[in-house]
Amino acid sequence: MRARQSDRVLTDARGSYRTSRGMQWDVEIADLSEGGCRVADTHGRLRLGEFIRLFIAGTGPHLAEVAWRQAGNVGIAFTRPLPNRVFALLAASEWQAASEAFSQDHTHLAMRRLV
Repeated sequence: MRARQSDRVLTDARGSYRTSRGMQWDVEIADLSEGGCRVADTHGRLRLGEFIRLFIAGTGPHLAEVAWRQAGNVGIAFTRPLPNRVFALLAASEWQAASEAFSQDHTHLAMRRLV
């Protein structure tokens, strides 16, 4: 298990994730930080080390990895931290504003290296 790099806040955000196998499921986010979150996975659908695309309250996709499993909970580590403003709005349960801030922030877009 990786050490947590930022504090988590409790949340009742809803979202969904898509696995590399093409499966998509709705999920409730239990807590959230700029670097990851915890979700319930009582059916064991997520595999340790698996990469997923996570959508949180109208934001995303956030590329993430399943970092740990414990009972019915799963820790998700984002490959890139959430933008500060997006995280602050999600933490404040400002879903619409978080969605708008995410769509205006371009740090989440994939970069292509020019040669």
